[in-house]
Amino acid sequence: MRIAMFATSRQPIVEPYAGGQEAHTASLVRGLRGLGHHVLLYATEGTDSSLADELVPYPQLPALSAVAALDHQLPEPEFLHDHAAMTSAVVDLLARSDVDIVHNQSLHFLPLAFSAVLPAPLVTTLHTPPFPWMELGVALAGEHTAYACVSRANARDWTTLPSPPRVILNGVRDDGVGPGVGGPDLVWMGRLTPEKGADLAIRVARRVGRSLRLAGPISDRPWFEDVIAPELDDTIEYAGHLSHADLAALVRTSAVALVTPRWEEPFGLVAAEAAMWGTPVVALARGGLGEVVSPDIGVLVDARGDEEQQVAGLADALDAASALRRVDVRRCARRDLGVERMVADYVDLYRNCVLTREERP
Repeated sequence: MRIAMFATSRQPIVEPYAGGQEAHTASLVRGLRGLGHHVLLYATEGTDSSLADELVPYPQLPALSAVAALDHQLPEPEFLHDHAAMTSAVVDLLARSDVDIVHNQSLHFLPLAFSAVLPAPLVTTLHTPPFPWMELGVALAGEHTAYACVSRANARDWTTLPSPPRVILNGVRDDGVGPGVGGPDLVWMGRLTPEKGADLAIRVARRVGRSLRLAGPISDRPWFEDVIAPELDDTIEYAGHLSHADLAALVRTSAVALVTPRWEEPFGLVAAEAAMWGTPVVALARGGLGEVVSPDIGVLVDARGDEEQQVAGLADALDAASALRRVDVRRCARRDLGVERMVADYVDLYRNCVLTREERP
């Protein structure tokens, strides 16, 4: 199949990835190409040029005139940038006739709004809980648009969809290195923002007297400087925003991975990655994490109660998680959370959409 894919317009698809959405897009593109499919990727400038068969960069936001820039109703710059990027990509796609399926990974409403006139059926992956612009896109979408959610928990939130979405759990690539030897330290990885809760992981480490290594992009610099930086010392270390290989090496030499979100995580890619690298997981039971962290790969901790109760529960779960055999954790992750299963599920969804379109009068 010839697949056109809209990536997020906020960040390039390149290592080290800005977040789970970018990592997911890269894994899916590579998996599709590995099966012999042709991928045309619309993505932000700076995206890995070797990732797709064809790469069409989103345009930069054109400079505004002095008069327009003073408009008191001027939208946020990110909104204007996203709108310019997606409009350009949709216009380019409308001029093509060599596409079998279109996959919207962008979390932008324009592909949905134009779905009835696109040259091929549209699949949209809903990576987040509902928000107004995407619900508008759903309302405007053609009746044969297909939707995928990354967990059953995420799917339950999307109550405005015309029919139930296909649930396709995200998948992670097995690099073949194995489960690693572990180590004494705890590890936390993800975007450093309040909702991801790295400070909760620090409190867990302090409570049990163990070292903790943090890794990920600093997505909220003021919060990081106010909350995380003062805690850094000989036992709490910020390792940086690491490449995929370096992150895997860090996690493989850790005892347990802490996953501590304050929000209802749509999926929880970091938990799946840790398990694929053989490191047991201790996670708060929020959102899709209940579908990722099975008893075979870690321990789920009740997220009800205040943060002190959550920290206590996370700390108490460390011994049980540490007792899991790393080889078994990795084996279960390969079985349930591998990228091959995810790619196969998307290919099946693509084919169903193409067949449905061909059968329409």
